[in-house]
Parts: sequence; structure tokens; C-alpha cells
Amino acid sequence: MEPKIVTGNELHFDDSIFIPMKTNSELDVILSSNGGLSKATNIMLVGGPGGGKSTIAGDMLARLGMVGYKCLFVSAEMDEIAWYKYCKRLPLMAKVPVLFLREHNDLKTILEQIFNQGWDVIAIDSMSEIIATYKEVYKCSESVAEKWLLDLQETHKKANNISKSYTTFINIQQVGKNGVFVGSNRLKHMTDAMAHIVRKDSGERTIHFSKNRDCDVDFKIHFTIHKDSVFYSYEQIAIA
Repeated sequence: MEPKIVTGNELHFDDSIFIPMKTNSELDVILSSNGGLSKATNIMLVGGPGGGKSTIAGDMLARLGMVGYKCLFVSAEMDEIAWYKYCKRLPLMAKVPVLFLREHNDLKTILEQIFNQGWDVIAIDSMSEIIATYKEVYKCSESVAEKWLLDLQETHKKANNISKSYTTFINIQQVGKNGVFVGSNRLKHMTDAMAHIVRKDSGERTIHFSKNRDCDVDFKIHFTIHKDSVFYSYEQIAIA
């Protein structure tokens, strides 16, 4: 196969790919310069345990689903009981479709089949758990498992599915006890945006992007989790 070399003026995509998906929350301010979640991208939500990563991802899917986008939450960590408790606390998430991977043995086949249905947004909780499971089930190296998952996302970002949907991925990834990113440099480099979710000892929760190819602002989002919803506000001061 000959190497493919192109120039920018040779590339053509449907104009609809450049219309952002609005969550109708203050998050839209930092998700993209056009306001909202960009299509055909992947965002990494990074933070420690209990910071609110799953909650933010679920809240985004719920808000996008309410305005007609087809969204899926893929959980490799929770089961139905845990998700039920989530929805009791945050009823907005109760209508979000969820795939519980712990209930399936053939991880590869299940994800490939489900993703091929075509989705606007898929949240994965978490990347490290799916990679570890794939590695264990299929007796392969971590790099092989990681490549499979990243290649699968790249396929659907380019709308190679039955509904021709340009899928955006929200990938959840933890940091270690010392705050160091858990995962390879390839995971960092293959993502379009990296959002850091921080929970301070005071209880304050914030989100900021260290990298975002779709946004040229650098503001910090503050958020609070109440029993019926997530509330956001943002600082109009750039982070140093």
C-alpha cells in the first residue's frame, strides 16, 4: 500500500461536522471556540478518584441527549446497581443509555458491534479498565490493547459505521496518587483535548484544559454536584 500524502485543500468533509453539539451549560465556553462539544473528536477527562469525572461525562451525555443527540455511556467499572444509585442522586442521567461491560465476556466483539450502530457521543469509563481487561482476556500486551481501542475510536470518528455518524469520544482516565497521568504517552498524544478535573480538600471542584485543539480560550470551570443536577460557573481569567 502506497503512503497517503495530501494537502489541506484536497480534504473534504460534510459541513455538519463543524456544527458543535451544545450542552446548554457553561461547559460550552471551554469545550470549543464555537461553543459546545466538537464532532469527530476525543476528549480525555483526567483526575483522581471521586473528583467527578463520571458525573461530568454522564451529565454531558444527559444534556446532549435531551436535545436529540444519540449518546452512549460505556462503563467498565460500574454495574447496574451502582448506576441505579447514580440515577437516584442525579435523575437527569436516568435516560442515558448504558453498556455495562462487566456483563459481557467478549469485550472486543461487543464494543465493535455496539460502536458500529453509530453514535454522536460515546463516553468510556474508563480507558485504563478497558485496556487492562482486553489485555487479560486476549493475552496480549498493553500496547496491543491500547492500539485496538484507539484504532476503534479513530474508525468511528471518521464516520465508518452504519449510520455514518462522526462520533465524539469522552474518555475517562485516572491519575495516580501523586497526580501523574495513568497511561502511555500515546494516549496523551492521540487525544484532541485533555480536561483536568480537580477536587480540593475544601471540596471545591474545577475543570480546566491543558490541551484543546478546538478552543483558543483557557478558562477554568467551577462545578458543584447537587442531588438533582450539576451546576457550572466559569472564571473569565486565563489560567497561567
